[in-house]
Amino acid sequence: MPPPFRALLGAGLTAAALAALPQSALAQAYPSRPVRILLPHSAGSSPDTITRLLAQHLGERLGQPFVVENRPGAGGSIGLGAAARAQPDGYTLTVGHVGTLTINPSVYSKLPYDPARDFAPIMLSARTPLLVVVSSDSPYKSIGDVIAAAKADPGKLTFSSAGNGTASHMAGEYFKTVAGISLTHVPFKSAPDALTGVASGNVTLTFGGQPPAWPLVKAGKLRALALTSGERVAEFPDTPVVAETVKGYEMFDWNGFMAPAGTPPAIIGTLHQELSAILAQPDVVRQLRGQGLLPMPNTPEQFGQFIDAERQKWARVAKEVKIQLD
Repeated sequence: MPPPFRALLGAGLTAAALAALPQSALAQAYPSRPVRILLPHSAGSSPDTITRLLAQHLGERLGQPFVVENRPGAGGSIGLGAAARAQPDGYTLTVGHVGTLTINPSVYSKLPYDPARDFAPIMLSARTPLLVVVSSDSPYKSIGDVIAAAKADPGKLTFSSAGNGTASHMAGEYFKTVAGISLTHVPFKSAPDALTGVASGNVTLTFGGQPPAWPLVKAGKLRALALTSGERVAEFPDTPVVAETVKGYEMFDWNGFMAPAGTPPAIIGTLHQELSAILAQPDVVRQLRGQGLLPMPNTPEQFGQFIDAERQKWARVAKEVKIQLD
């Protein structure tokens, strides 16, 4: 028998043998080598912060490295597109996000992935309200000040985002509509860049992720005006929420672990079990909540239902704010 044929036959037999293994055996053997996590967001962003923390704990608990690879660009579409094409063997995971899974489908006519078809939900890691910030030298001390200035001079005030179609972009567009004002959007390449644009005084404000924003507030480079949750957050009781001024406004950033569709259920179950245990650890909860990240215990099925509900919500918002990006 020619060597190439023997190699192909051996590979085929190996695949067949793996397919015949009970799901429990697959789960027990997983992982036997490093796992990569394709993160469609930049280093220093909110999803990056929580993903790296959880990846470290996963590696410690499962005995193999969980390596985070940042793949930002095109509102997260580049990274998620690559994840959709990965082998569904549990060795490539990704992180779904409010932008990539529920906003992008409503604002882009073409995407390199199908958010409903190409991924298997594992667990919603956390959700977090965004933080509205201006530079420390800004004359604006409240959301009311921003609205008054925007109405006095329509279009003069600007807001930055981590890019077209991102959560920070949609948060600003949604705010404009609900508040009845005009703001000019200035997209940047990443969340940290969007914050730097505000800190430097080149942009009026942004709706930033809390993990990268709070350190700049504490350093005196930014001023926090409000959170985008419906109610005040226990960890930051002195920080108002936008809804105290603009009734009905609420925006949550969120992210969660996903695997390519077709990943064995036993592997999904193993990852969910480990993530649930990690997110129940008091030290992890304290660390996350201290950065404004709120852990959300849930099952893969509940995460899938949550994604569906969010997709419907942001489809309505995208239609209301009349935004189409291609």
